[in-house]
Amino acid sequence: MPDINADKLLDKTFGQLFGMNGSTFLGRLLCTIDFKWNDQIPTACTDGSYIHWNKEWFLELTEPSRVTILAHELWHVAFMHNIRRGGRTPKRWNYAADYVINNMLKKEGYDFSDLKGALLDYKYNGMGTEEVYKLLPEEEDGDSKLPMLDVLDAPSEAVKNDIIAKVVGAQTVAKMRGKAGEIPGEISLELDKYLKPKLPWESILFNFMNELTEMEYSFRRPNRRYEDPLMRGLIGMTGLEHLIYYLDISGSISDEEINIFNNEVRYIKEELCPKKLTLVTFDTKICDEYVFEQDDDFYKIVVTGRGGTDLKEVFEHANANNPSAIIIFSDMWVGIPKKPPAAPLIWVCINNKGVKVPYGKLIHLEVKN
Repeated sequence: MPDINADKLLDKTFGQLFGMNGSTFLGRLLCTIDFKWNDQIPTACTDGSYIHWNKEWFLELTEPSRVTILAHELWHVAFMHNIRRGGRTPKRWNYAADYVINNMLKKEGYDFSDLKGALLDYKYNGMGTEEVYKLLPEEEDGDSKLPMLDVLDAPSEAVKNDIIAKVVGAQTVAKMRGKAGEIPGEISLELDKYLKPKLPWESILFNFMNELTEMEYSFRRPNRRYEDPLMRGLIGMTGLEHLIYYLDISGSISDEEINIFNNEVRYIKEELCPKKLTLVTFDTKICDEYVFEQDDDFYKIVVTGRGGTDLKEVFEHANANNPSAIIIFSDMWVGIPKKPPAAPLIWVCINNKGVKVPYGKLIHLEVKN
């Protein structure tokens, strides 16, 4: 049957991709993308969550062309073209994205001989998508040169966050396998924009711990985000041996705020390197707990709560574990216990400027949802 034949050919195309250049990074991404046969479109497209292919068109393609199209759509996701367009016009943005990807694929040996009309122009070699967009004439916004535009905007904030997570995961695998060179610089720069922490955690924690006690420091590796190569680490006899980070996942916390939390704690884990970092999610009770030793890789939490908010079990957990310090990330729509926890406490209050606390250090974080 045609459906079975198409599915088998698609699986074969997946396998052939793993033999091409950049297959470590792109192959990892491939494992996170879903595919749909879609007879409502003439060729192929992606919204970052799915890659849609017209089955009849797919079957008419040569084997090398199928691999090229598959790589092309995956690179749209990798470059996060579905979430980066902003106010730019869709057609010119799509053309710019296609030039960047096709020039790269051609250089890597992908076959374009049967893909008539594919956008290729070597004058754009080495340029980023925004740079190519600015150089394209405005008339590109008119009649399309292509059968269809294949870069669709991500349909929701959740899909946007999922795209970023997929690309981060593929980047991590490529780096672990010594294949960081497969990742174009444009992608790394874009990830830095999305993953950059909102708060200056080096200064916050360094000053906070210094206010509490005279510390013995250990020098850590230089931080590429800061100019001072002698920024002292927080790990020492009385430093950040164990940090517990509590995340309020009650119903009043948005998915975007949880994503911000993940970025903040990822930065603390990877850049400040506490000997032990514990992540605890809570609503009216403790929901989940994640423990990271110094050499463990950080992974994003899974939210299972979404009820009300209560700090009783949070304080009990903190007192039972005796950490160097605790950080509570919340919108602070919660009653604060009269008695503070035994550990030094930092409150990170998101999108609630009017909150005041009777103890601990309060940091306000205002972000647009």
